[in-house]
Parts: sequence; structure tokens; C-alpha cells
Amino acid sequence: MQVTVKLFSYFRQIAGTDQVSVDLFEGATVADLLGLLTRRLDSTALTDRSASLLINQKRALPEATLKEGDEVLLLPIVGGG
Repeated sequence: MQVTVKLFSYFRQIAGTDQVSVDLFEGATVADLLGLLTRRLDSTALTDRSASLLINQKRALPEATLKEGDEVLLLPIVGGG
């Protein structure tokens, strides 16, 4: 199955693009997707602790199951004070 991943801010810089299409196995989770992207981009910056995760513009947890055609947004968590 194929999903679209939109990358923002720091993640966009790491990937060198703002969007990638990813082929995954049926039943793959957001955590599986993050693992694949970590290997593909050779960066450990993409984790469930460093990103807000959205599937089709709804908040998602790493264990959320993906479906064909889903759009996943990876937004860096911003901190400060």
C-alpha cells in the first residue's frame, strides 16, 4: 500500500523535500513508517518523541494502523519558554 508523508520544518531539511510517497505492507503502523523513513533518510531525528503525528489531519499515535492513500503529516515538536 502507498501513503503520502508531508514533512515540515526540520524534517523537510533532513529529507530535502516536503513530501514523499512510501510503499508499506498492509497493516503497517505509523511506527513502521517512522522506522522506514529513519533508514531511508539515514537520520534518527524522525521519532514519535520528536514529531507530532497526524493521519488525514487527525492526531495519531505511533501504533495507529495506516491504510492505502493515507496522508501522514510529521510536524516537529516545538519547545521553548
